[in-house]
Amino acid sequence: MTVGEWLVSVGVRHLVTMPDGPSPGAALTGPGSPHQIAAPDEACARLLATAAAALGHGPGATWDGEVLTLLSAPAVASPGAPPAAPTRVDPIPSPAALVAALEAARARGTAEIRLRLGFPLDFPVPVSAAAPAPVATATATATATATATATATESGTAAGAASEVVGSLLARDDAPLNPARAAADVAETLPANGIVLAEPGAAGLWVDHTVPTVGGEVRVAPAGGGVAVAGALLAWRQGRVGVAVVEQPPTGTAATLLELASDLDASLVVEVWGRRGGLRSASDHRERLAAALGAGGVRVIEVPVDFTATKLLIDAVGDAAAAQAR
Repeated sequence: MTVGEWLVSVGVRHLVTMPDGPSPGAALTGPGSPHQIAAPDEACARLLATAAAALGHGPGATWDGEVLTLLSAPAVASPGAPPAAPTRVDPIPSPAALVAALEAARARGTAEIRLRLGFPLDFPVPVSAAAPAPVATATATATATATATATATESGTAAGAASEVVGSLLARDDAPLNPARAAADVAETLPANGIVLAEPGAAGLWVDHTVPTVGGEVRVAPAGGGVAVAGALLAWRQGRVGVAVVEQPPTGTAATLLELASDLDASLVVEVWGRRGGLRSASDHRERLAAALGAGGVRVIEVPVDFTATKLLIDAVGDAAAAQAR
């Protein structure tokens, strides 16, 4: 199989290429290869790869023409930017060594590896006896197990209490909106192929507990720093409609990604939940969001949201499940 096909076989769905790098070539772009997305700079490339890993798109992957970087989802929530790339780069002299390097990383539970490919990319990659798995399988499995345990616990007493808190707020439609109503508005307005993306924080906590109750799909990343915006761009790349819900206007790398999205004629919406915004009611919110989705392109909507009720939801779901709100 080609290098591109091998990447897909280990779960990579997006390959982010670096600016000014050489063309990836047919071995990385041919049929059966990951979706390609060209980043304007290294910071954007890393953020896109982090978003791919954090939001369930498989291992994040970047290619700068010489070094292939594979990373898994962050195991610990962080309100800041994704961590900087490690400086160590392992030389990979052959396709067999590429397979072995990933298998070794899987066995160690390594969260990120950087591999300098020293062989022609059109060389066939062997299929190992044990099919390669994403980076940091051990870490991902532990994280998934912990999440499943928390979910199982919450599905009992806490889930009912959280549902009561959310339900008690949905009928209130005056501005500033309560976060349950705002989250429900987004879920109800999105098309069938839509997805809500959020980051750790109060907004993420509310969309996580509200959107599924009205039939929507939501992903809350374990890390912040613009991951939700990057995730909305990746959703568009897959033919979906993404709405990123954040608490601060996109700046820095996230703002650069919005410029990239505009250059690509992508369609995505960023909602900034906070004190600003001219919306007067929940119906205004739904109308504004529907108009933005219908118009296409990159849209940023300021939504006035009062987070006062967040303590009620934290009390309902418990400290462990509410850690993302901090």
